Parts: sequence; C-alpha cells; structure tokens
Amino acid sequence: MSLQLKVCRDVCGTWSVHGLSLEPVEGLPSLSASIDYAREACDAVPATIELVVDGMYIVIHQERGWPRSPCALQSRGTQSALLPDRGSPPVRSRFLAWLRPAASRSKRAPPGFN
Repeated sequence: MSLQLKVCRDVCGTWSVHGLSLEPVEGLPSLSASIDYAREACDAVPATIELVVDGMYIVIHQERGWPRSPCALQSRGTQSALLPDRGSPPVRSRFLAWLRPAASRSKRAPPGFN
C-alpha cells in the first residue's frame, strides 16, 4: 500500500503538505523543503505525491526510500548551469537579430502585389 500525499504552493508563496496527519503542515519555505519534510515524516515509505503548483498538477510515485528527487537540489553546479554561456552573444543581441529578418519581410509586398 502506498501513502497518498499532496504538496501545494499556497497563495502567500509558502508550501503545505497534506496527508501526513489530519491537519496539513503549512508554511514550509520551498518545494524542496516540503519534499524533505514529507520524506522524513513518513520514513520514506512508498508514496504517491500530488504536486499542485499555480494550477499545474503533477503526480509522482516514490518507491521505498524515495530514490528519485522530484526537484533539483540547489548547488553550485546547478546554479552555474543556469548562468548564460559567456561564449554566446547576449540575449538582447540574439533577440534583435531574430527580429531583423521579420522586419525586412514585412517591408516587402507579398507576391503578386507589386
């Protein structure tokens, strides 16, 4: 048998975990803190976790021991992977380059309208 849990992002930006007790645990600071709390509170028994985040609904099944993390851990490696590649042009330059062909197309008359 699998435990049924629900992790929700609350209106004020905190997180809550439902299904571990009669009352939900509220005010958790992040999704990863909510998952960590749930894993420890249920001793990592098999669980089906419903994530509700700003209207998006995700269902995750965790086997005994919760071997897969449903959210990435923040570490230096993760943060550096999110930084822009210094070898590529800045986003603004790429966006402007993308716009230029569209602008030149709009100035030309469609075929048959010359």
